[in-house]
Amino acid sequence: MAKKEKLERERDDILYEIRDERSDFEAMVQRARIAGELASDALGNLVSEVQAGFERITQAAKTAQTIEELETAGDDADRQGQLRAYICPLNEVEDEGKHYVDLIAEWNVPSSVLDRLRTSQVPKLKDAASKPAKARNALRAIYQEHDSWDRYTTHYEGEMLKFSWILGVAVLVLIASAIVCFLFPKSFLAGLMLAGTAGACVSVLSRMPFIEVELSGNLESYTRRIISRVAVGAVASLIGCGLLDWGIINLSVGNMNFAYTANTCSTGAEQCSPLRLLVLVCVPLIFGFSERALTTFVRQFGKIVGFDE
Repeated sequence: MAKKEKLERERDDILYEIRDERSDFEAMVQRARIAGELASDALGNLVSEVQAGFERITQAAKTAQTIEELETAGDDADRQGQLRAYICPLNEVEDEGKHYVDLIAEWNVPSSVLDRLRTSQVPKLKDAASKPAKARNALRAIYQEHDSWDRYTTHYEGEMLKFSWILGVAVLVLIASAIVCFLFPKSFLAGLMLAGTAGACVSVLSRMPFIEVELSGNLESYTRRIISRVAVGAVASLIGCGLLDWGIINLSVGNMNFAYTANTCSTGAEQCSPLRLLVLVCVPLIFGFSERALTTFVRQFGKIVGFDE
C-alpha cells in the first residue's frame, strides 16, 4: 500500500511538471505569434510536434507503473519544453537566456557552473540577429542546464534535510545513552564512546554545506564521508579520554579534573553527581567534535613514549 501511495504521489508531481513545461511552451508560442515569427511552415510544424509530444508524455505518465517510468516521462517533458528556444522571438533571446542564468544563480550552484555558462553560452545570445540558429542553440542549452539544476537542487535539499534529521536525532539519542551508560560501571567505556560519537555527529552537522550546493559527485559520496568522519571522531575521543586518564594530557577546570572524575564515576552511580556526569559527557563530546585531535594525540603520545621521528 505504501509503495502504491508513493507511486501516486510521484505521478501527481510529474503530471504537474508536464503541465508546467507545456504552459511555458505555449506562452512562448504566444510571444512568437505576437512578434510575427510563426509564419513559416517549419515553425508551425515544430509547434504541432511538440504539442503532440506533450500529449504522448502525459498519457505515458498516467499509465506508468513504476517510479522509473514516471521519471523518464518527467525528463521527456523537460526536453520538449526546451524546444521553445527555437521559437523564442529573436529580439528576446538574449534577455531570456540571461534571465534563466540568473535563476540558476539563485540556487547557489557552484560558481564554476555559472562561469562556464556565462563564458560559453551567454555571448552566443548576442548574435541572435545575425546567427539565429547559434543563439537559439545556446538558449536551449541554458534551458537544459536550468532544468537539470532544478531537479538536482530539489533532490539535494531533500538529501541534506534527511542527513540533518538523522544526525540531529542521533546526537540526542547518543548523549542520552551515554549518560545512562555512565551510571553503570560495566558500561562506562561504552558511555565514553557514545559521547564521542555524538560529538563527531555534531562536527559533521556544523560542517554541512548550508550555502553553496555541492556537485553530484560529492553528494554521492556524502554518506561515506559522514561514516568515516564519525568513526574518526569517535576513535579520537576514546584515545583522548585514555590519554587524559593516564595523565599524559592534563585537563582541569577549577578543581574539576577529568581523570579523577572518570575514576570516581566508574566505581558506581552513587559517586557520580550531575556535575560530574556533565564533565564526562562534555569532554568526549569536545574530542569527538575535533577530528584533528586524533593526529595531535598520537603525535604527543609518540613523543612521550619515544616513538616520534
